[in-house]
Amino acid sequence: MKRLDNEKSRTIDYAAGTAVLEDYYERQFELVKKGNTDLVTLELMMLGRALDFMQFANKRLGVALDTSEASVDLFEEVLDALNRGIVQDDLFSDESGSIAKCLCAYLGLLILANIGGKWEHTENGYAINVNGREAYVNDYIERRLIGLSAEPLPEYYRSVKIVKT
Repeated sequence: MKRLDNEKSRTIDYAAGTAVLEDYYERQFELVKKGNTDLVTLELMMLGRALDFMQFANKRLGVALDTSEASVDLFEEVLDALNRGIVQDDLFSDESGSIAKCLCAYLGLLILANIGGKWEHTENGYAINVNGREAYVNDYIERRLIGLSAEPLPEYYRSVKIVKT
């Protein structure tokens, strides 16, 4: 089986597409269940959350998200719908699989697949490092969902994309 991660850098090829990423995640998860705990990384955890959110959006909201830039606008619509229809307290539960954490992971997946970068755990939480600059997707999502930011997702995404060039 083809591996998506490079043995030297242990980075995932996020641009490979959703089906390939799902297959990769499932294979890695099976290895983890067999005791290969060294495979449990921030990247694998966030990939799993992002894939879970994509399934949630498709099943519960009827929105087919993927890793393409076209999904940035679709994701904006999903954020708006969630903002209007779900009580925010339920979005930020302490459970590891909260919907807010999955939203953050999916935004990270979009950035990684189309702009590049790498997940990092910093003093201020999880971030994606794009050319030496951290994009705190969790802060953006939280501020957006609780109404502290009106910045549309496409604008936030473009601000991260500008860093790459």
